[in-house]
Amino acid sequence: MKSIITIILAFAISYTTFAQDSSRFVVPIKNWNLQFIDLNNLYPTYLADPLGIRTEVSAQGISYGDIDMEDEINSGGGYLGKLVIFAGTRLSLLKFSPKSNPKLGVEADIGVTLPIFMRAGNHDVIGVDGIYYFAISGRPTEWLSLRFSKHHICTHIGDEYSTAGVKSVIDFDPNITQLPVRDDFVFSAAVRPLYFLKKPKWDILQVYGDLGFFFPGVDFLGRRQNKPHKNAYMNYQGGVELEYYFDNKYFGGLYSALNVSAYELNAFAPNISVNVGYIVPQKRNKRKLRMGVNYYNGRSLSNQFYNRKEKFWAFSLAMDM
Repeated sequence: MKSIITIILAFAISYTTFAQDSSRFVVPIKNWNLQFIDLNNLYPTYLADPLGIRTEVSAQGISYGDIDMEDEINSGGGYLGKLVIFAGTRLSLLKFSPKSNPKLGVEADIGVTLPIFMRAGNHDVIGVDGIYYFAISGRPTEWLSLRFSKHHICTHIGDEYSTAGVKSVIDFDPNITQLPVRDDFVFSAAVRPLYFLKKPKWDILQVYGDLGFFFPGVDFLGRRQNKPHKNAYMNYQGGVELEYYFDNKYFGGLYSALNVSAYELNAFAPNISVNVGYIVPQKRNKRKLRMGVNYYNGRSLSNQFYNRKEKFWAFSLAMDM
C-alpha cells in the first residue's frame, strides 16, 4: 500500500513542472482535443473538506479531544495543539474536451495526499494517513460537475503508540491494533447556481454533495477493505462555498466554506468544518493558494482514531490541488 502511494505521489510531483504548459500534451481529433497530463481538473476541489486532496500546513489549537496523548489535560492542564501537514496533488491523466469550450468534457484523474499528524511541543508523529483516489469526471455544462471515484484512506500509527501505553480510562486501547481502512466508491456532484445570472463576477457560489458506499469485493487495486466495521457501508458529505475576487486582480479574493459529513462508522454523527480566509492573487478558478482560519468539530481526522471526537480552531496555509 505504501509503495503504491509513494509511486503515485512521485509521479504527480515529477510531472508538475511539465504540466504547467499543458499545450505540449494536446492531440487534436477533429472538433475535439485529447489532452494528457494537466494540472487543471474538471471536478473542483472542496475548500472546507478536512480530508480533501491538497497541500497544506495547519496549526491547530485543540478545544476538546478524546485522544489523550499524554496532553497536560491529564494532569489538570490544558490541551496541547497539533501541527498537521498535508502533502498532495491532483492530476488529470487524460481529458477529452470540445475545442469550442475546453471547460467541458470527460477526464480520468488521480489524487493523493499524505496527512501527517504531529502533537505540540516536540512534534512527535502520532499518525500518518494515505488518502488517494482514481476517478472518472465530467462536466456536461459549465454549471455542473460530476465524478465517480474509487476512494481509499489507510492509516499508519505513530511509532510511540506501538511500544507505549495510551493514557486513558482503560489500561489497553484496542483502537491501537485496528488499523482502520476506508475503501469506498463515491458519487459526487457540484453545482454553481449563480451561473445563470450570466455575470461571471457574481458566479461565486458552489454547492456540492458526495454519496460514498463500501461494496465488498476485489478490484485492480486489491481487496476492498472496511475495517474494523465491515457492515458500515455508507458515508455522506455536502457543503457550500463562496469565492469573491476583487476587481483589481492584484488584490486577490476572499472565501468562506462550510462542509458537513457523516459516516455510518460513527452512527452518522455530523462532522462540521468551516473555513474563511484570503485567496492570494492569481487567475480566477485556477489552483488556489490561500490562507485562513478554520473551525472543526467532529470525529478525529486521523483515521486511526476515527471513533474519537475532537474540536479545534486552526490557522492554515493551503494550495488547493
